[in-house]
Amino acid sequence: MNTYDYHGWTVSDEDVLYHKLIEKNINIIDADKDRVKEIIDHHVTNQTVALDIGCHYGFMTEFLSKHFVAVHAFDFDNDIHTCFKQNMQKFNCTNVITHSYGLGDINKMVAINDWSTRHNRRGPLGNHVDPQGENANQQIKTVDELAIKNIGLMMIDTEGFELMVLKGADKTIRTYWPVIVLEYHHKNLTEKFGYKKEEIIKHLEQQLGYVNHGHINKVDLLFVKE
Repeated sequence: MNTYDYHGWTVSDEDVLYHKLIEKNINIIDADKDRVKEIIDHHVTNQTVALDIGCHYGFMTEFLSKHFVAVHAFDFDNDIHTCFKQNMQKFNCTNVITHSYGLGDINKMVAINDWSTRHNRRGPLGNHVDPQGENANQQIKTVDELAIKNIGLMMIDTEGFELMVLKGADKTIRTYWPVIVLEYHHKNLTEKFGYKKEEIIKHLEQQLGYVNHGHINKVDLLFVKE
């Protein structure tokens, strides 16, 4: 795997997004960090453990590691995840626990998007569940089976798989009532998994009693337990 430097971070040379960002002199490393800091200061009463589910290259993971005693970071085991581990070492994130698999509602094997085959390139979505994929070689577990304690914040960016992650974390959520920030994209990313995105809000509000505090950016919603 070849890599290159994106504002001090290691990214895959096949990831075309960051080549384009460099050409346009755009730095997204600190995107949303000020808003997340506000959320931590105003809503997160337990800053012991954070979960970064869909950690990608680790931009947000590294930030969370400065504000929590420990951060558990999850993503599928591929080139992007290899870069993530290099970045955590580079930035001395010794309190980050790396989990090289995805999370969902049941323990199973899944396929992830193979952009190199479909588009003759690799892109930033190359580590998300592909329900139509044939090569089911990536592991999914549930949050509940991991029995992680004292969780104060869950950040979930799984490209439409958010409801499954929540269902697999039901016992854990009901034990610690963490603040939850998750992707709620304007695109219909959930439909490929057989549900409408509105079901995410219904699950959190009606099943778990969370309050929707609205978007923190164009695609992420904040939920806090009543």
